[in-house]
Parts: sequence; structure tokens; C-alpha cells
Amino acid sequence: MQPRRKASNMRPLRNRWTALATALALSALAGCSAEGGGSAGDGSSAADPASAAPAEVAGVESFYGEYGDYVTVMAAIQDGKTTAEELEYPFVVQQEHVDSLGTWDGKNPVYDLTPPAGGNHLSVWQTCNGSVYDGPIVDGNGVHSMEHGAVWLTYDPELVDQAAVDALALLIGARDYSLMSPYPGQGVAVSMQSWGNRYQTEDPSDPKIGEYLDTYVLNERFNPEPNATCSGGVTTTAS
Repeated sequence: MQPRRKASNMRPLRNRWTALATALALSALAGCSAEGGGSAGDGSSAADPASAAPAEVAGVESFYGEYGDYVTVMAAIQDGKTTAEELEYPFVVQQEHVDSLGTWDGKNPVYDLTPPAGGNHLSVWQTCNGSVYDGPIVDGNGVHSMEHGAVWLTYDPELVDQAAVDALALLIGARDYSLMSPYPGQGVAVSMQSWGNRYQTEDPSDPKIGEYLDTYVLNERFNPEPNATCSGGVTTTAS
């Protein structure tokens, strides 16, 4: 991982979702999209977060397997029905702060899934108050933000033009518990990550980007640390 740059690369933070930002973003996105179509089908409404294993948004990848969500898989582990090692994707229940361990070698965590959607991470989260970063961030900080209930939007700068980036920034910048950063080489135009879930699309104007935010930000079924803050974290980017 390369050294971090100063926090001056982060755009001003904007909090809370507003109808004006939504209208502006959707209007801007309507006129610009990357080549290729979105990978998802028709939109769907958010399921009741209190249901057992909600199919939140069509086309979303879930890494919880038969358990469906964080609450259910943790209950199964506590009841002795399974172990983390038996899960197909153990990272959904791995929450160690690697830099707080006596065995830490000073290196940032490396993830099998890129961008990651959970796992052991660094002890400080990336500030995620509708935070739009102009440079890549360290994965281990972004994962910690998702542990707090945030959604992390990443985009491949080779596949998304500046107009689309600006429109996506409107969506993120108005929404608390969200953050956005470029992720060079991710291989898909836009990727949305929250703890244990992911949605990817080749279309920066895909309406499911907004649906994903509406559904997964602070979703109690997938939030390992309810009431954790998104303020006061790291604001630097990785050079």
C-alpha cells in the first residue's frame, strides 16, 4: 500500500439525504453512462429489515450463505450451529482490528474480495458522513466504516467519466453513513459495498445505486456495530 496523501484531497462533506440532491443527481445521471448495461434487473422495494433473511434489492450479492444476514449468522454461531470457519465467506463475522494485535506486521490487511465487503480491518474507520474522496482510500479503513453501518461506493476511473462521477457524488454527498472513492482496476464501473453485501453495475446511472443506499445504510440486519459513528475517522487517501 502506498503512502497516504493529505486530507486536502477530500471534497467538503455534506450530510443527510435531501430531495433536491436526489433530483439533481438523477437528472445528471440521465445524460451520462458508461458503455455497457447494468447487470441487474427491474427495481424492487426494500424489504422489512426485521424479516429473517430479506432479499433487499434484486441483483445484490449476499455473502451470508444460508443465513441471509449478519444477525442470523451471529445467532447461529452463538447457538453452536456453525462456526466462522465453516462459512463459505468467513469475513462476514471477522471483525478484528489487525493493527491492535500483538502479531501485527505493520502491513495493511489484504482481502480476497476487492473491493472488500467485510473482514478484519484497521482500528480507525474512514470518515463516512456523505464523504466523497478524490483518491483511493485504504481498504482496511473503508471496511471499518462498513462495520459501522455505512455503504461504500467505489468506481473505476477508467470506466466512469467525470460527469458521472460528479452525479454520483451528489448522491453520496447528501447521505450520512456513506462514502465514495475511486478504486482503480476494480473492473466494473460502479461497485456498492456494505457489510456482507455487494451490488455492481456497468451503468453509473443505474437507479439501483440509490435503492442500495436507501436499503443498506444502517440496515439493522447487516449492521455489526449499531450506534457507531461515521464522524471523526481517517480523512486521508492512499497515494
